[in-house]
Formats: sequence, structure tokens, C-alpha cells
Amino acid sequence: MLKLRSFETSDIKELHRWSNDSRSILMVGRTPLTYEQVLQEVEGKRRNNDLLLGIENEEQQLVGWVFLKDIDHGHGRASIGILLAPEARGKGYGKVAMEQMIDVGFKQLRLNKIYLTTRGTNEQAIGLYQKIGFTVEGQLRQHAYVDGQYLDTYFMGILASEWSTKE
Repeated sequence: MLKLRSFETSDIKELHRWSNDSRSILMVGRTPLTYEQVLQEVEGKRRNNDLLLGIENEEQQLVGWVFLKDIDHGHGRASIGILLAPEARGKGYGKVAMEQMIDVGFKQLRLNKIYLTTRGTNEQAIGLYQKIGFTVEGQLRQHAYVDGQYLDTYFMGILASEWSTKE
């Protein structure tokens, strides 16, 4: 059983490792980060009151993190993000963790919409998000420069009403 728990400062070492995985770098479209840069990113998210949760597998090993950022209670929306350890990919953890975090967003934070962006070339992620219930709401053409080329970015969202009928 997968469990979400508070993302602790001691977890940043693992986040640093995952962030510098070649596939992670390619999908996010950035250069490798130092430990200090990852630490600053986490501290910035905390200052922004983002909800940061660690993902633990059945053996209580940290296998990723999932977060809600830019939480806007006035408009009832937040952006969701996830990053798994390279060795944890392809095991279904991403789907379960996203669904658990979406539950938190809609049932505890009383959000109306959760949205995300992803690269158009990340077909595996797009398929996962659609399976969860996200809809492609827009396509930003040649929006990101990744690995020597300009890639489209997809904007996807799910509404609380869509989530509640899914269960």
C-alpha cells in the first residue's frame, strides 16, 4: 500500500538524486541541479505554502514526491506535480500517488480544479493523466526548449465534479 507523508528536509538528498536523473532532466527540460539548488527549490515551495508530500512504498521506502503548488483558495485551484525515483517508475506508484493527492486537494482543501503542464513528447505521462481523469485543455506550441528542440507543452486539468463522479 502506497502512503503519502510529510516531505522532510532529510528527504532532499533523495530528491536531488531523482532530479538529476537523465530522464527527469529531459522531461522537465533543464540542466542538472546542485544539492543547494534543490534545497532552495524546496524552501521556496514551503515559503509559498505549497503542500509537499513524500511517497512511500510498501517497504516504507521513499520512492518519490508529489505536491500541490500555487494553491489559490479564492479561485479554488492548484497545480499538481510529481517526481518518482528512477527505480520506482513503471510500477503504478505515480497513478496511486496522484489519485491520493487529488483526493487531498478536492476533499480536504476543497479545491474545484487541479491542473498541470507536461511536455507533448511525454506520452507516458499524458496517458497516465488521462487515465486518472485529466483533460487536455490547451496546447502551448513550441513552449519549451529541451535537448536542442522546441517542444509543445500541454495544459491539463480535472474538476472536482469530474473526480467525484469517477469514484
